[in-house]
Parts: sequence; C-alpha cells; structure tokens
Amino acid sequence: MSNTDDTADRPEEDAGVPHGIEFEWHAADPMLADLTPDQLDELGFSNLDPGSFGPGSFDSGAEGLGEEEKWPWRERLIAARKARSNADRTVARNKVLAHLAAPLAEVDTVCAFLPLASEPLGIELLDLLVKFGVTVLVPVVTGAAPLEWSAYSPDEIAVGRLGISEPTGARLGELAVLEAAAVLVPALAVDRQGYRLGRGGGHYDRTLALIEMANLDYAPALIAVVFDDELFDEVPSGVLDAPVTHVVSPDGGLKVLN
Repeated sequence: MSNTDDTADRPEEDAGVPHGIEFEWHAADPMLADLTPDQLDELGFSNLDPGSFGPGSFDSGAEGLGEEEKWPWRERLIAARKARSNADRTVARNKVLAHLAAPLAEVDTVCAFLPLASEPLGIELLDLLVKFGVTVLVPVVTGAAPLEWSAYSPDEIAVGRLGISEPTGARLGELAVLEAAAVLVPALAVDRQGYRLGRGGGHYDRTLALIEMANLDYAPALIAVVFDDELFDEVPSGVLDAPVTHVVSPDGGLKVLN
C-alpha cells in the first residue's frame, strides 16, 4: 500500500476519540540517563531522576514478583498464536484495522510497532495512517532502557540484532513517545485492569513508566492489541508492570479498561 498520498480524505471522526496536543519537539533526544538535571528541567521534566531509566534500573529483586506465574502463561499464549491459521490471522488484522483506522487517522502522531507474523496487528494499518498524513513512530530496542523511536517508512526497515524488524531511519530518542496521542502496545494478553503480559523484555514497561512520570497535561491512549481470547479478568503482574488504558481485539473492538 502506498504511503505517499498525504492528501487523501481521512475517515469520518469518532466523537469518542482523544486528540493530541502540541508538544515542543526536540530532535534526537539523548537517553534520559544521559541528561543532566538542568537539561531535564529545560525539557520540562524536572521531576524525573536522570538515572531512573538507565541500564539496570529495572533489574531489581522486585522484578521477580509474578514472574514465576508469567512464564507458563507466555508459553501457552505463544503456542496458541503459532497454531492460528494464516486465514484467521488475516481476518483478525482486517478487523483490528477497521476498529483503529478512523480514530487514529484523526490524530497527529501515533506510536505503533512492527508486528511479528503471529500478531493481530497488520503492517497495513501503519501504511494507511501514513497515507492519511499521520506521523507514525516505531520502536527501536536499545537495551535496559525505554524504547527509542524512528519515523515509520516501509523503505527503511531491516532485521535488527534481536531478529525482529526495526526501523533504520534517524533515531528520535526516548522522549519522542511523548508526542503521541496514542501508543499501540504489543501484548500476549491483557486484563480488565489494564495489566498486560508481554514477552518478558520489560521495554514497554519502561516506556509506559516514562510516560506516566512525565505527568503530561494530556495523557496518550495506551492501546494493547490482542486476539479476542487474550483478554482476561486477571493476568499475573508485578510491581514494575505499567498498565495500559485501552484494548483492541478483532471482535471486541476498541475498549476502555479500568
């Protein structure tokens, strides 16, 4: 799908969709752990500890809380995803696209992700949003730190060192996520309180914590993308798990969580 036509008509606006607000843009922000208190203050984050998100900041004994319960869940959920047929995945992705295209096309910036083959999100949604003139950012894993972000372009994607697709364009830093009106969050499962079960790297938890600590006047919608049978009353969670605010699934649509 072409992503060069920025003049295409956008879908009709959904009255319940949050809109973004203007943020001052800081190109190529450095890692938060590298910022001095004066630099944080200049960026409007004087309440953040510069070392809060550096390597090892989440590697405490508290991280083990709930981990024993999480791994059997992950194994079952990953096996179930692998067992889905390609036809079922295609149907799910088309439905998720239909739920998200109109609301996300009305905002300025969306943080998305480059989906694995087993995900209920299709790359077609990202292409469509770019066509509608939305700035779409996708993540880059940099270690035990919040995710960095790059502008999405289908021509600037390569397989990264972890064996997953990553953008090859200019890095916009960790704080670029604060530009977004919505953040699409990968998840193997999510519960009705907003706690999600990821794959165990902790990268999104660090990023969600960064968003929370930034204390923005306008908080972005944090949307977990799952299959319908991956929404539970409760999933295992620990003290470092950061909740999302919404969930989208193929038949359940886009819902607000508690």
